[in-house]
Amino acid sequence: MKEVVRRVHKKTWPLRLEKDEAVSPVIATILMVAVTVVLAAAVYLLVSYYVPSPGPLIGSLTEESSNSNSTTLMLTLASPTSLKNPSYFHLQILNSTATGVGWTVQNVTITNPDGSVLYMNTFTSSGDVWTSNGAVPINGATSIESGAMIYILFHSDGKQVVISDFKVVINYSGTTGSITASLN
Repeated sequence: MKEVVRRVHKKTWPLRLEKDEAVSPVIATILMVAVTVVLAAAVYLLVSYYVPSPGPLIGSLTEESSNSNSTTLMLTLASPTSLKNPSYFHLQILNSTATGVGWTVQNVTITNPDGSVLYMNTFTSSGDVWTSNGAVPINGATSIESGAMIYILFHSDGKQVVISDFKVVINYSGTTGSITASLN
């Protein structure tokens, strides 16, 4: 221990005894990490408040080709130009006429312009409406880009597929709006 002394007019006397110990290095490190985490969280909250939310989903879905059991659509996005979370991508195919009775959607593949591929989750059917919620990326795909080709394969049990009787609706959660195409 070190003795602290005070000198006044050439007289010395002890004021108090002081320890030469500091905070443990482990406790100091924990405190520094905690302060850093709290500051980072505060900065994140401030910045995220000012980041704009995604704009409306605007674009077009056009028929590129079709045959007796499949069709190819082209998705062109105007806003946003990329759908960053494929699991929010919802595809719905509607058939309002009797010509499609008995058809089912076998699978849907989405191929981006860069060659990356996504598959739509299994379709569920309710009457003449087939719905799939979410795309599953493979081949390094992380998003759905403008200009993506959507390949829809139907199972028709040998019946002629009449594409003009279908309507395709795309919704993307996390943003507003939908893209609709009537295949005529």
